Amino acid sequence: MPEAPHQKHPLFTAIVRPGPSQLLALGLALLMLVLTGLDTWLFEWLKLEKVRVSDGELWRLLTANLVHYGWSHTLMNLAALLVGSYALFLDYPWQRFALLVLSCSLSVGLGMWLLDSDYGSYAGFSGVMHGLILAGIIHSRAHPLWLRLAAFAIVIAKLVQEQSPGYQATDLQAMLPVPVAVNSHVYGACAGVLIAIIYELLDYRISSTTKD
Repeated sequence: MPEAPHQKHPLFTAIVRPGPSQLLALGLALLMLVLTGLDTWLFEWLKLEKVRVSDGELWRLLTANLVHYGWSHTLMNLAALLVGSYALFLDYPWQRFALLVLSCSLSVGLGMWLLDSDYGSYAGFSGVMHGLILAGIIHSRAHPLWLRLAAFAIVIAKLVQEQSPGYQATDLQAMLPVPVAVNSHVYGACAGVLIAIIYELLDYRISSTTKD
């Protein structure tokens, strides 16, 4: 009998032929690389500065998530974005992925502007990334439930630890010229979980309607 054709792993297929969500993540990564490569004058126009946002420069609420404090900061977040997009969003519609990124970005921007009195300025994608990771864990069916629950618990434990008195991100802090804005991780995480739950409820409703 002829042998059955070898089935390639979905991750391998996605690397060779990225899906829409992976292409969107790659586009974001390229944009962040370009913005980091450009000189500091553009960084000054895009980072979140509370005074300037209050003066009407509202674009900073979103663009602050795309600029970083140097190459180490950029590459660290790009690695998380690309790995996360392939590990958790292989079958994710690009429209939902785009709305998820936008929602987490806006949540981080608004949170840092309105709720965080300790920071006069902010830049970086890590807050958004925490939202993407938690949303991806909730959505993904490519991994066993126990593994998703464990990963979710680890991320939540990290967020709780970052809020504990006296917490210092020693290793990460060495890469940045400013204090690590751990509250941005909470703002992004909250938005990611909320959007993911909304998507799950919509899918459940659509599935129930189809069965009826």
